[in-house]
Amino acid sequence: MNIDLTLQEERANLFSDLNRFADEMCLSQNDESEDLFKLLFDVWEKVSGKLWFECYWNDYFRCGKIVLKAARHINDVKIQAQLLGEMGYACMEGEDFVRAEQNFQESLQKYQLLKEFSKQCKLLRYLGNLANRQKQYELALEHYQKAWDILNTKRSQIPIDDQLALHEAELPNVIGCVYLELRDFSASYQQFHQSLKNYQVLLEDYPHKRIRYRYYQTELIMNLGKCHFLQGDYEQARRCYEDCLLVSREISRNDTIASTLLSLAELEEVKGNKEEAIKLAGEAENVAGTEITSVRERAAIFKEKLLSKTIF
Repeated sequence: MNIDLTLQEERANLFSDLNRFADEMCLSQNDESEDLFKLLFDVWEKVSGKLWFECYWNDYFRCGKIVLKAARHINDVKIQAQLLGEMGYACMEGEDFVRAEQNFQESLQKYQLLKEFSKQCKLLRYLGNLANRQKQYELALEHYQKAWDILNTKRSQIPIDDQLALHEAELPNVIGCVYLELRDFSASYQQFHQSLKNYQVLLEDYPHKRIRYRYYQTELIMNLGKCHFLQGDYEQARRCYEDCLLVSREISRNDTIASTLLSLAELEEVKGNKEEAIKLAGEAENVAGTEITSVRERAAIFKEKLLSKTIF
C-alpha cells in the first residue's frame, strides 16, 4: 500500500476508507462477509505496524475499533483477542488506564478460552505493565509471576519460537522495572542483565527480526540507565542513555527518543548544566509532539521548572 501515514490527511483517509469498507462489505448480511473481513484485516495488518511505530496511538485505536467491530460481527474470537490486546496497549500509552484494563481483561479471557498459552503470557505481561504504571507494584509482580507460571507449567504446549524467546527476554525487564520503582537496585540490576542476556540470544537466533527486537530492547537499555542514574552513577547512566538514543534513532522510535532526551536533560540538571538541560527538555518536547502526550507534558513541566529557577 502506497500510503504516507505520517500525513494527518492520509490517516484521516485511512480511517474513512476502513469505516466505509467495513460498513458496506463486512457488516452486511451476505455470504461473503468472512472473505471480505479477511481482506479488511489484511489491510489492517499492513498499516497497523506503521501507525504503532510512528506513535499514532489515537489513530491506531480509532482504526482498530472498526476492525474489531467487524471481527465481532463474524465471531472471529482469535482476531478479537488480538485486537483487544493491541488496542488496550494503545489506550495505556495514551494513559486511558480504565479502558486499557477492560481491553486487556477481555483479551485474556478470550485467549484462555482458546487455550493460547503464549498469548496469555503476553496479556499478563501487559496487565503487569498497566499495574506498574499505576504504582500498583504488588499487583504487577503477581501478573508477571502468573506469566512465568504459564511458561513453566505449559511449556510442552507452547511452540518453541521467537514469541517464547521474547517472553523470556521481556519478563525480566518488566520485573526489573518494578524493583527499580521499589528502589531494590540489586534485584532490578540482576533482572535487567538477565533480560539483556536473553535479548542478545534472541537477536542471534532471529536476525531477520532484528528491528522488531531492537524496538523492545530500547526500553531495556533506558531502564538500565535509570538504574545507574538513581544510584548516582551518572557516567554509566549517560552511556546507557546515549546507547538507547542511538538505537531509537536507528529504528525511528520516537517515543523512546523523546523519553531518552528527557532522561539526559535530568542528568544534565543534577550535574548543574541547566542550559543544556533546558535545551534537551525542549528537544524531548518537540519529538513527543502531539502524539506522545505523557512525555511531552513531563518535558514541558521539567523545562518550565528549570526556566523559573533561571529567572529567579
